[in-house]
Amino acid sequence: MKRHPLLLVAASVIATLAIVHTTGCGATRSARSLAADKVYVAPGELDKYYGFLSGGQSGSVFVVGIPSGRLIREIPIFEPRAAYGYAMHETDPRRQELVATGGTWGDTHHPVLSETDGMPNGKYLWINDLANGRLARVRLDYFEADRIVKIPNLQGAHGIAVVSPNTKYIVVNGEFEQPTDGLVTNPAPYTSVVAFVDPDSMVVKFQVRVNGNIDIADTSKDGRFAFSTVYNLEQGKTMGGMIQFDRDAVAAIDIPAAEKAVAAGKGVVRNGVPILDPAENAGVLTLIPVPKNPHGINVTPDGRYAIASGKLSPTVTIIDAHTLKIVAEPEVGLGPLHTTFDDRGNAFTSLFLDSQVVKWNIDKAVSGASDYIVDRINVHYNIGHLQAVGGDHMHPSGDYLLALNKLSKDQYVAVGPDLPENQEIIDISGEKMKMLASFPTTFMSAAVLKPLVKQTYTPAADAVQAGQERVVRTGPHAVTVDMTLIRSAYTPETLEVKEGDQVTLKVTNVETIRDMIHGFALPDHNLNIALPPGYTKTLTFDAGKPGVYWFYCTNFCSALHLEMRGRMIVQPKDSTVTLTDWHAAANITGPVPGVPSTGDKQ
Repeated sequence: MKRHPLLLVAASVIATLAIVHTTGCGATRSARSLAADKVYVAPGELDKYYGFLSGGQSGSVFVVGIPSGRLIREIPIFEPRAAYGYAMHETDPRRQELVATGGTWGDTHHPVLSETDGMPNGKYLWINDLANGRLARVRLDYFEADRIVKIPNLQGAHGIAVVSPNTKYIVVNGEFEQPTDGLVTNPAPYTSVVAFVDPDSMVVKFQVRVNGNIDIADTSKDGRFAFSTVYNLEQGKTMGGMIQFDRDAVAAIDIPAAEKAVAAGKGVVRNGVPILDPAENAGVLTLIPVPKNPHGINVTPDGRYAIASGKLSPTVTIIDAHTLKIVAEPEVGLGPLHTTFDDRGNAFTSLFLDSQVVKWNIDKAVSGASDYIVDRINVHYNIGHLQAVGGDHMHPSGDYLLALNKLSKDQYVAVGPDLPENQEIIDISGEKMKMLASFPTTFMSAAVLKPLVKQTYTPAADAVQAGQERVVRTGPHAVTVDMTLIRSAYTPETLEVKEGDQVTLKVTNVETIRDMIHGFALPDHNLNIALPPGYTKTLTFDAGKPGVYWFYCTNFCSALHLEMRGRMIVQPKDSTVTLTDWHAAANITGPVPGVPSTGDKQ
């Protein structure tokens, strides 16, 4: 799922449409102008929605404005990012989590949002890492990752979902089967698991075994069922073996029944997590037969139906989300993959082989009416995911839909063999769908997040206060530095240490106004951090070789930005230079009354 080049293309497409609007002539130009009006957001105006786009192998989440398509932010998650000072140093907690849970890269796919009463509440976003079996949580008040966890007993964390309506769990599907005991040398049967993660503690509470490969996830709107598409019920180990059966399944896990079984101690604990075997816990898992190798599963906003997309069948399967009975299997087109919804009873399904979005009426399809297909629109090309604004939640907006296409082919100027993917925004507010623009999803109304987003941190209890900065030797080879940042100075601006010292740096940005981020980069030490206003970071590093190292601010902050720098002087081990503790509170060099110090006197 490539994203970087596409975002650049998006900007040029929007600009081109705006120019067409001002110079248009003729019917074609007029049609383009109308489309441009829909997506154009003038300078100084704001978008109506946030779009959250998975970054694939970039290991990130992109935040774009809708309808403009403007890139607002890239949130690095499973990959260090120097641009944000994210996870760059060995002692950064996020880097430590990355290393401990699987490495400094990831493959993101399915962002989901926390809910209250079935609607986004602006608190969290979760994103999977398919490659390393991880789940990350992003705080939406600061737009940064705050937890990364490894999901035990699972490979291929693919589909994820929140348990509606109030985010009781995060559901994580393990797509790749493993031997039941996790030992590759054991001939035990292969199986997968669905994990249920507590959204606050990020602890896996329990897992349910499912034979086959578990793909995409969604949940009933009343919190009872977790639905997952399952392919390869054959449990084949090769492609030929995976497509022998005519039918595969949708797995419906009864969450209250699973909780009751876990509470009764019926789970087999492996790697600290109870795993329920459906064969020994009747009622926990129901397999609903659907055409073979299904892909997407999506629950309607009113909670009545779960709709599974056939992928290898031209049909979708409509399942009653309460009785788990199949109520209809309408034909929609070739290669259905995912379905999303508007606020008028319509479903929109992506057709990979037809390169189309098909709009169809749910009630008419269930009743067996012949005119259930409302409209079709061509996309460029081979659409995979699609997302209408609010389509995952209980009250969709019914205005925009984003088609996330897999192949762009002839849409953009050549950039080598790896062409950008093509994402198209479609107007779905009327009876007929209208193509508006191409650019690079989960949506959220900007109005929801506006009162919640914070641009300055409340200083933590251990934050360094202005006037309390210090450099103190706390052991024969240990130095502690408490530092503050403010336009355009570091305090202290000079650090004196010795070769062989371990330096513990605690640094606080003491700015109190928004959008005044300062950085701290130390050459030849692999150290680069960024601090928003009020934020504190602590890290420990080796002083390194003797020399003078200039640390500097990496984020432009004032007219004196270039002058915002300081020195770390590293004396040789055998140096006879006397290093004296430094305390800003006393405005002197030397010990401060009441402050412990073990100054390095020679």
